[in-house]
Amino acid sequence: MTIHGPTPQQTRRVLMPGNDLQVTGGITQALLDALNQIHTAVAAQLVNPDGTPSGSAVYMHLPVGQPIDPKMYANPWTPAGGSAYGAVSTTGAFSAPPAPPSAGTPATPAGQLAAMPAPDPRLQLAISSAFNTAQRVDDMLMVTNKGVAVSWPQRTVSIEYFTALAGMQAEPIPEPSTDIKKRIADAQKTLYLMDADGNFTGYTPRHTAYRHNQKVLADARSEFALAYSQAMSDPIQGQAWPVTSARYQNAVDQAYNDFKDMGGQQIDDAIATLQSVGGSAAAALIAKARKMYDEYSVGLGGAVAIKVPWSYIDPVSWWDHTNHDFGVMKITATSKQYQASGGGGQHSFGHSFYNNESSSTSGSVGYSVLGFGASANASHSETSHNDGWNADQSSWQSHQDSSSSATVTFEWFMASIERPWLLGDLFHIDGWYLAGQKKNAISDGTIEGQIGDVPKLLPMIPKGFLIVRNVKITANSWGSMGSAFQSAVDSASGHTESSSTSYGGKVGWCGIGGSVQHSNSDSSGAFSNQHDASQGFSFSSNEHGGTLELFGSQIVGWVGQIQPAAPRKDDPALSAEVVANPATAANAGAPAIPADAPAAPQG
Repeated sequence: MTIHGPTPQQTRRVLMPGNDLQVTGGITQALLDALNQIHTAVAAQLVNPDGTPSGSAVYMHLPVGQPIDPKMYANPWTPAGGSAYGAVSTTGAFSAPPAPPSAGTPATPAGQLAAMPAPDPRLQLAISSAFNTAQRVDDMLMVTNKGVAVSWPQRTVSIEYFTALAGMQAEPIPEPSTDIKKRIADAQKTLYLMDADGNFTGYTPRHTAYRHNQKVLADARSEFALAYSQAMSDPIQGQAWPVTSARYQNAVDQAYNDFKDMGGQQIDDAIATLQSVGGSAAAALIAKARKMYDEYSVGLGGAVAIKVPWSYIDPVSWWDHTNHDFGVMKITATSKQYQASGGGGQHSFGHSFYNNESSSTSGSVGYSVLGFGASANASHSETSHNDGWNADQSSWQSHQDSSSSATVTFEWFMASIERPWLLGDLFHIDGWYLAGQKKNAISDGTIEGQIGDVPKLLPMIPKGFLIVRNVKITANSWGSMGSAFQSAVDSASGHTESSSTSYGGKVGWCGIGGSVQHSNSDSSGAFSNQHDASQGFSFSSNEHGGTLELFGSQIVGWVGQIQPAAPRKDDPALSAEVVANPATAANAGAPAIPADAPAAPQG
């Protein structure tokens, strides 16, 4: 692919075999320079523990940014305490508590039922935010080699993982040796009373005394701690504590001596023997994984009686584009930097990404580099006045980047996805197989081997995403698109209802869009022109060009982790023909999902 340099008055073009696409100059170059800088920074984080580049972590960029509406994700519910995040400020300090009810509230008259309390809107929002978060991170990414993030249609991480758990079968372990069997029998005699058939009938006297002394010691320690807390809250008791504490310390010492002297060590040794008997590590992990999945599947669906696996995102205020307390980074990119660095080279991430996207773009689109406005008609604007006057203008036309120089600045950071219900250790060990499946049915551990491979259950798991926020693009010329932007801004200001399809929640972060079908979009989206400028967009033009600002956050790329080859063995029950014939093995199908499986949120 050849890129021809423009004059200040010319439009830059990329000539591709069989397809002459219109592309831009300075703005596109600045955006590609920004993309190169992002990729360099993200790639530096994708390393192994020894610092070498990771061969299993993949960064994929989105053609169109996904706007983040703070109302959907603010202060999500957590198992630790409901809407806990809403009780603290951005610095972690506790916010002021809500005002108590006024003292003058009249009492409920006798004989009348008390009014039902109103729902707590903060708790409702917290549960809704947790549900939306679970949806956002549950889409399963497709393994590609083009640097483009694509999710599988109707395939989610939680359901694919649950399906794998349902089919996992631990291999049998060898029979214990005679010596180990004797040690187990001796430990059981020390701990339990057994009948003639070897059934447990109760605790031995020594084990009973052990359990009693264990409780006495715990109670003595609790009383010591409570007495200390009370003394520290009372100046008089606090002054006497160094002396009065001897009473509580003596009780702890006596309880500890009784616990150890009355057969405590023998009981400890017997318990340790039984707990240290080797079993199947795979069976233990499978059981633990299933329990974790069940425990972290909670009722986030509100009135819908269905369980949703709970996930969270680090940092917790990732949705708040005004929060600078967790250390966001800033990038400044220019068209001059792109030209100076030879950004059009074949090894440039921005060049490769643009090449992959533009080669598959319809010729009716001006160009689709990184998606700015690619999902909206940039020439449409609509307004509605209080007095009933309205105007609707729409056209099918492409807009070109006629600028020769541009600068792009924005903030960015990587957000990590945490799934406490997913036990990834399972995929790193032997000792199990997947019922009815060949080895590597979950993943073959490589990128190339599973590109577009539908039968693989869980080839790659999204581990994080890239947030870009507060974008500012300054260019010496915006051409016809500048007129469309300015029209939308002018229409939106001063009217009660406005919509601009160019902005209403559909603006990507890098690129200038082309012609697409008109779809009306309310200006209350994540990137709309609101009364509060910090929550919307602004476009200002002058004789030297113009500046477009997008105040908000967008997801612009994802980091996926290729899962290790798993399982490492075929199901022993498979016939030799199934193992040798991939087509026959594919017909075996994935493990069936039980009827009571927790449903995954649809992203």
